[in-house]
Amino acid sequence: MNKDKLSALIKSSKPVIDVLKEAIEFKDLQNNRIYINKAFHEMAKRKKKEFVIDESAIFSDDIKIGTVSVYHDMSEFHRLKNEMSKLNKKLRKVEEKCSFQDIIGRDQELLKVIKTARIAAATPATIMLRGESGTGKELFANAIHNGSKRRGEKFVKINCSSIPEELLESELFGYKEGAFTGAKRGGKVGLFKEADGGTLFLDEIGDITHKMQVKLLRVLQEKEIMPVGSTEPENIDVRIICATNKPLEELKNKGEFREDLYYRLNVFPIFIPPLRERKSDIGLISMHILEKYNEFYDRSVTEIDDAAIELLKTKEWMGNVRELENVISRALINAERNTEVLNRSDMEFALSGRKDEMKTFSSKCHVDISDGLTEAVETFERLYIEEAINKCEGDKNKAANILKIPLRTLYYKCKKLGI
Repeated sequence: MNKDKLSALIKSSKPVIDVLKEAIEFKDLQNNRIYINKAFHEMAKRKKKEFVIDESAIFSDDIKIGTVSVYHDMSEFHRLKNEMSKLNKKLRKVEEKCSFQDIIGRDQELLKVIKTARIAAATPATIMLRGESGTGKELFANAIHNGSKRRGEKFVKINCSSIPEELLESELFGYKEGAFTGAKRGGKVGLFKEADGGTLFLDEIGDITHKMQVKLLRVLQEKEIMPVGSTEPENIDVRIICATNKPLEELKNKGEFREDLYYRLNVFPIFIPPLRERKSDIGLISMHILEKYNEFYDRSVTEIDDAAIELLKTKEWMGNVRELENVISRALINAERNTEVLNRSDMEFALSGRKDEMKTFSSKCHVDISDGLTEAVETFERLYIEEAINKCEGDKNKAANILKIPLRTLYYKCKKLGI
């Protein structure tokens, strides 16, 4: 009797049930399947199935006559979630905004540093980020800006060692029309003015000359700039974050870095630990790098196996996260296009630059002839420079000497090639 009532109910509802996108299943009180709709048949054909099931009792005249289950396909949910995640990453990259959540790691010392940086971000204090090359000082600077009250304003950055001394002054303070030969008509706004209301990040501050140290000290004291070729100072409201891998205390004691400027900049120092002191984070960071470069190198790698991670943990990483990023990149470049897991041998090659089987240069770099000579040259140049930097354990001064190019040229090429 109850089964007849259930069948009659299904029959009357069938025109609606069969056009629903959700898979529907009806069962009687003995848990026998009575009816499934077209969407259920389609669902059953899929190899990978992941669903959330909502089951409800069916009543007739207050008597339970069966159950109906609705299968919500989670694959579409995951697809949309992944698309949203990719979109958010792209948006954040475009906006060049980073938060403290983007700093990868669970090491206790790193977490203490992040906590300190969060505290500093909430104040207007000048911050000095200390740490070896490749430890993520720029990432911290960006996160501090976006954790501050100035987050809605500009975050402007400059690598002080990458710009010749004669150009650095006009870059920082700007210039007026006719200030010098080749000056643009109408002049140029400097980075201090561009960052007005926001944050200016002065990377490699330990490399600026005495002349620039004097000018920077005046700006910090007076809170005003004097554009090149101008006689009228301009007020500015800028939060300063500096970074260096140089031993400023030693430079100060030798007279190579002004003592008064040192104390102006070193108001709130933050020391970022090197990667070799937080090797427990290597697995997390490696997977983050993998996700970052998978699409860039047109690969479909989803995992780095445990043996490969353990091998990475045995290295000292004098170039820190940047060196690790280069190694993972090389492993991806060398991987076949259908590779899903990077193993120990992949990492051994990436670390040593050798592999048992011989491969042509084109297969190592995966350069398609149709890509053109310019892209092939850039790929080779990137690998060549990365190799030099790794051999020098992240020391760009040594790498520039090996490559026989000026340090500023190396910085320019690294920025251009995304190294």
